[in-house]
Amino acid sequence: MKNKMADLTELKAELARARSDKNGEKTKTIVMAGGCFDIFHIGHLDYLQTARGMGDILVVAVNSDASVRRIKSRPPVFGAGQRAGIVAALEVVDYVFIFGEDDCCEAIRAIRPDYFVKGWDYKDKTFPEMAAAREIGCEIKIAGEDKKASSSRLRSILRNERGFL
Repeated sequence: MKNKMADLTELKAELARARSDKNGEKTKTIVMAGGCFDIFHIGHLDYLQTARGMGDILVVAVNSDASVRRIKSRPPVFGAGQRAGIVAALEVVDYVFIFGEDDCCEAIRAIRPDYFVKGWDYKDKTFPEMAAAREIGCEIKIAGEDKKASSSRLRSILRNERGFL
């Protein structure tokens, strides 16, 4: 198995090679998804499986611990390396990288995916990545089902009903 973990610089070069043939013709569709993926659950799996079905290569951006703290106002249950490792273990995922920003705008500009995929809960919302995607001609897609499972809900159940966390 190839190493799926990469930093953004390595990934950018690898994807440039993978997306075109020797004549520079586009041959692969690159899809990018991102998230915290703390307490991985079936909703995450559905999101990533659906995203994978949209193209040839799925790149997943995982929020750093500091980024999760800023976004969620709490530390993640699992460290970024563990969360990224779980995502990388999925057969549908080709590459994973950890990013420290609060959104994927810089990564979208660097990777230049054909599609940037957000979860269903962003369906009727505006989010920062929209502008970055438009800048590079990347299409935004929505994936996944209604959030019957969420990391926040699982965290609450474990803490309040089970006495964990």
